[in-house]
Amino acid sequence: MTRGVVRWIVLLAGLMLLGCSLPTSGGEDTLTYAGVTEITVRAGDFVPGTGIQFLGPGEQGARVKIDGQELIRLLGDSLIWEGRMADGVDAKVNLRVLHISDDRLITSGLVTLRVHHPSPRRGEVDTHRPVRYTLPVAYKVREGEYIPGTLIRYVGPEEGKGAHLEGVEGYPYRAIGDSILWQGQLRPNVDLSLNVRVLFFNDTFLQVLGTATVGVQK
Repeated sequence: MTRGVVRWIVLLAGLMLLGCSLPTSGGEDTLTYAGVTEITVRAGDFVPGTGIQFLGPGEQGARVKIDGQELIRLLGDSLIWEGRMADGVDAKVNLRVLHISDDRLITSGLVTLRVHHPSPRRGEVDTHRPVRYTLPVAYKVREGEYIPGTLIRYVGPEEGKGAHLEGVEGYPYRAIGDSILWQGQLRPNVDLSLNVRVLFFNDTFLQVLGTATVGVQK
């Protein structure tokens, strides 16, 4: 099975599992970020934030440790881990092996991060956090509510200007197709960079779609 075939199988399976809607929030006390992503792991390193370690190539396949127990993984094999990633952050990964070489292992699959008790605040993100994942997000925000993980509130439509947003820097209106950017912290050890675009808005709600980059410090 070639790397390209395996990648398409993984991506298709991920999209089927996600369906037509992407995760938004897990309630007032939890934010959930989930989606299909590709992860490259250098020999000796871990899949970020997990107990999955790539030791290097072996005679039969990739030598891997999961929570300290060694096993051999072939192209197309699974790498599954679930547990506490850091204080206030749980993670689950369900990956497949796409490529094995002397110095790296390439995987792809579903990654789910759950951030508990978030308290969003604006600020610069720390790009040097050891764990960083960029995942898709889609939100339906009712009038008067905040885009999850941010302090950006949807005020409502304003004729001739667009969707009125509170909590953005500068001009507060966005038309359909316009971008909305946010950088800040969810917890002292978790930051968020949000890059979404307006899909639709009316008197009742605002719909946005884009990506969230979540950085985690253990």
